[in-house]
Amino acid sequence: MTEPNKSHDIRIGQILIEQGVLNDQQVFEIVQAQKRSGVPFGVLAERMFDVTIDSIEQAWVEQYSRFTGVVDLESLEFDAKALREINRRQAHQFEMLPVRFETSGELLIAASRHRLARAVTFAATRLDHQVYFRVAESDQLKQFLVKHYPMSQVTDAILERAADIMRAG
Repeated sequence: MTEPNKSHDIRIGQILIEQGVLNDQQVFEIVQAQKRSGVPFGVLAERMFDVTIDSIEQAWVEQYSRFTGVVDLESLEFDAKALREINRRQAHQFEMLPVRFETSGELLIAASRHRLARAVTFAATRLDHQVYFRVAESDQLKQFLVKHYPMSQVTDAILERAADIMRAG
């Protein structure tokens, strides 16, 4: 597991500067407006400088990853009860893997950086438990998804049917 950044000063504005989305002056103006209004930074960035929701989401994911670090799935023990919280389609669609229930009752879920925001939204609206996420490397996560949520084997008949559909389209 990569050591999480202990500093709470990982600012989304700084990340947006690093990503070339905003400059220092724009971040300063947003922070000043935020102090006056209490409106979240991302909302103000969108309103004031037309920053896309996608850019804000990517910056948030980067901020979250830097704060929590990256988890090594090999080092975790998986709980069958946790794995039953979502189905195979959900696991693969959102690239999320329930790991275990903590003694507090919270559900630990590993997710890819690429789908983290969507996994969080899914969990918040569809799961009946308090959850927290850890980011896992995408390739390792995909291997564990196949292990815990196996997909049907692709057969020659399925490939032929897909080819027929492509030729007809």
